[in-house]
Amino acid sequence: MNTAVTITAIIAVVVVINIITYAVRDTALAKHKARLYPRDDGDVTALGPEIFASKDGRTVCWKGVNYERQPERP
Repeated sequence: MNTAVTITAIIAVVVVINIITYAVRDTALAKHKARLYPRDDGDVTALGPEIFASKDGRTVCWKGVNYERQPERP
């Protein structure tokens, strides 16, 4: 077998193995992050990395801004 062909085949195998490894790792990481929320976090429920809701459901805090539940309009 030609040396250049052998080296090319080895590089191709390494690249494919790296692609598969990263795909498996990213899938496992996404599944792990999905299991983190929602969770109780003291007096609030963490709905995501930057969103929290009060236990009574009246207030949601998203990226540091509080949103209050408004009364229904007739």
